[in-house]
Amino acid sequence: MEEIVEELLTDRILTAVKNRNAKEIKEIFETVPNIDIAEALDEVDDAAVFLYIFRTVNSEYTSDFFTELTNDQQEMIINAFTDKQLIDLLENSFADDIVDTLEEMPANVVARVLKACPADLRKDVNNLLNYKENTAGSVMTTEYLDMKDDLTVKDALKIIRKRGKDAETVYTIFVRDSKRNLMGTINLDDLIFADEDEVLSEIMDRDFVTCNVNDDQEEVANMFKRYDLNAMAVVNNENKIIGIITIDDVVDIIVEEATEDIAHLNQISNMDEPYLKTPVYKLVLKCVPWIVVLMVLQVFSTLILSKFQDAMKAFAILPVLVPLLTDAGGNAGGQTTTMIVRSISLDEFGRGDFKRAVWKEFRVASCIAAIIAVFAFGLLMAEMAIGIADVSSCAEEIGVNIVLAMVIVASLISCTLFVTMMAARLVACMFPFLAKKLRLDPAVVCGPFNTTIVDVISLLVYFFLWTNVFSKFLGF
Repeated sequence: MEEIVEELLTDRILTAVKNRNAKEIKEIFETVPNIDIAEALDEVDDAAVFLYIFRTVNSEYTSDFFTELTNDQQEMIINAFTDKQLIDLLENSFADDIVDTLEEMPANVVARVLKACPADLRKDVNNLLNYKENTAGSVMTTEYLDMKDDLTVKDALKIIRKRGKDAETVYTIFVRDSKRNLMGTINLDDLIFADEDEVLSEIMDRDFVTCNVNDDQEEVANMFKRYDLNAMAVVNNENKIIGIITIDDVVDIIVEEATEDIAHLNQISNMDEPYLKTPVYKLVLKCVPWIVVLMVLQVFSTLILSKFQDAMKAFAILPVLVPLLTDAGGNAGGQTTTMIVRSISLDEFGRGDFKRAVWKEFRVASCIAAIIAVFAFGLLMAEMAIGIADVSSCAEEIGVNIVLAMVIVASLISCTLFVTMMAARLVACMFPFLAKKLRLDPAVVCGPFNTTIVDVISLLVYFFLWTNVFSKFLGF
């Protein structure tokens, strides 16, 4: 249904542009969200269409519309614009939105945009471009309302009416002293209902939250969640306010970080573009390195299997059951990894919580391992009884009772699964903490390494129990 609506909107826009129906184009932009219009024109690569739209529609709509377009479309529009058109667009855009656009552009396009920027805006953009990627400084905006603490409410409201349209948000006002030290914040509703002769220092909130310009953007997003913020001041190392981050920036950060974590948990590099827009060679390069790493790590499993070849030949059903062990261990570890990495990314763990987390996971793992072991015993007995897992030929070959062989095999698998599930969940619980301590991304490290370690552990336990315990009951 959504695809049909989008197609209808695309046809409506393109028909209006073709017929030079300015009234229709303006009505679309006044009644349809910019993101929906951008998605409707996602496949359009005709610069003339966009040039007509930008000439026809008021800049208060097109500046936001421009930020929703694809990188290729933005570059195409910039190259097609005259210097005057480019300046008009930039003057109605926020510095952080311009930076987001320039980060994906070729050097010649960046140079042209910076050249067209008004002096003050160019200075702000250059400052933002110089901050380290994925830090508070790289996502903040410099268009905000800050006022001196000795202003009256009446004067503050006058400033909002004068400067408010150029600010990223008017709902949070930042109060500073004469040296630009942040003193407090005031919400717009508190300002409106205050007596007009009151001074800002008397009504401002002094228990405000700030972040440093070099703080990681994910930490900033967690602070927004923890303190239920709409906007936060960004301060430098001298504790002076230099910008702000707003909730719409945080939503983008959350989506970006979640996408990155999902990619890492599935052992692929982070994707910067939608799947259908990513070239084939890029998709190959994102996937191949992790596949190669996992193949190298699986050498350990191969070595164990080769070492116990004689045992597998003597009792042929042993290798048939190996995938059951490795798959169960991988699934159990994957569940724990997802929960722990999520909690770490949401900053749910504090100092000293490592032991608490491991102890809790030990209890959870014990319960799950016991349930799975009992279930596996019953399942295998049933499978062997109806012939799905054939143990009769193995029993006849070595001359033992078939029922005894069935019980031994089911017990071997149950015990191995119990140890494997315990090990998988505990390793998966501890690895993310270790990765974080080593300043590695838990989502990158834990997935592949946990899988390999659990595979090795399950095989070692399987063949150790067989050669040293269960094989004795069958006369080996």
